[in-house]
Amino acid sequence: MNSLREIWGNRFIHYMNELQKYMRFVFTGHLAIVLLFTIGAGGYAYSEWLKEVPSGFPSAIIAAAVLGAVLSMGSPVTLLKPADIVFFLPMENKLEEYLRRSLRYSLFSQLPIPYILFIVLLPLLAATDVTGKPQFILTAIVIFLVKWLYVETEYHYRRANEGEGIWKDRFVRFVLAALLIYVMLAGSPYFIPLVGVLMAVYYLFWKKRSAANPFPYEHFITLEQNRMMRFYRFANYFTDVPHLKGSVSRRGWLGFLMRPARFGQTSPQRYLLRRTLMRTDDIFWLWVRLTALSVLGVVLIPFPIVVYIFIGALAFASAIQLVHALRAGDDFRMDMLFPETDNTRTPAIRKTVSGVQLLQAMFVLVAGLIAIGISVTPVIMAAIVLIVSEATIRVSNDKTEEV
Repeated sequence: MNSLREIWGNRFIHYMNELQKYMRFVFTGHLAIVLLFTIGAGGYAYSEWLKEVPSGFPSAIIAAAVLGAVLSMGSPVTLLKPADIVFFLPMENKLEEYLRRSLRYSLFSQLPIPYILFIVLLPLLAATDVTGKPQFILTAIVIFLVKWLYVETEYHYRRANEGEGIWKDRFVRFVLAALLIYVMLAGSPYFIPLVGVLMAVYYLFWKKRSAANPFPYEHFITLEQNRMMRFYRFANYFTDVPHLKGSVSRRGWLGFLMRPARFGQTSPQRYLLRRTLMRTDDIFWLWVRLTALSVLGVVLIPFPIVVYIFIGALAFASAIQLVHALRAGDDFRMDMLFPETDNTRTPAIRKTVSGVQLLQAMFVLVAGLIAIGISVTPVIMAAIVLIVSEATIRVSNDKTEEV
């Protein structure tokens, strides 16, 4: 039987190949253009705002809260599989060797986000005269140490409690991390050892508790499966992922959008499609995320021409994704039990997606009126969403009919 070091190495290579296989479909030229416009516009707006930021702005508190929240988040990456419950039992006394490597990878894979946010916050801290360069360098070192300690702490907490109450643990670690970063930025070095000792005691407490419990294979395997499923759902926005397992939720709070089912209704296809769109998690949250990005673009991007391009691209992405998602799954549908004589599904998809995109245009219009005021610009934004969406829907339907 292979050693756990070899097993981890083989799984890590397979895991990285799996990431590369799908990420090449994600980071394409289209996404690069969107990111270029978004980062450029956001950076320009941020730099202009820094010129007017008041000296009394609570930048240290904001930086401590943001970095504390990011540092306290992050589950361990174990790459465990369901069969490990059986095949790892003979080597359970050597399992720590495997887990050390998994926690090491978890640490370095989760470090980029805290450092990126810290770099983004540096101009704000400098503009408000918060400490100086030595404190910034020390804070960067502390970010690494805190993240390392927190990766270990979350692992031991999950091992001791099988994941129950994990948000309580994260809240405690958030308070400690935010407090530590704040006293560093605020120039109170006398409190740094005290907070550091509290973090160490908290870590040692859960490490001792976890050592008394057997390793919870089922919890960490489920955690790993959920983590990979989130990645597959994200990659599925850009390409078909065969590993993806869909899920549905009732979402009764959206029941007011559904007309009650009744005998003899003239549009059963639209009824089924609306219900599919609202209850299928992947489709519903895809539209919610793209609509939220459109609203944020309207609020944050200061250049109207950039906003037009940005919301137009998101409207295209929303429409094309919804059309393809509602058109998929033709192996069995409820309407096949009582098939209609005419092909009513394609027009029903067009009308359903058009109605949903009309709702997206209304959100963009309201956001534009709030951010810009009463003018013709918000109306143009909403019109762009409607025109791009309708053109995308019609082109998609025409291609379907040709096939």
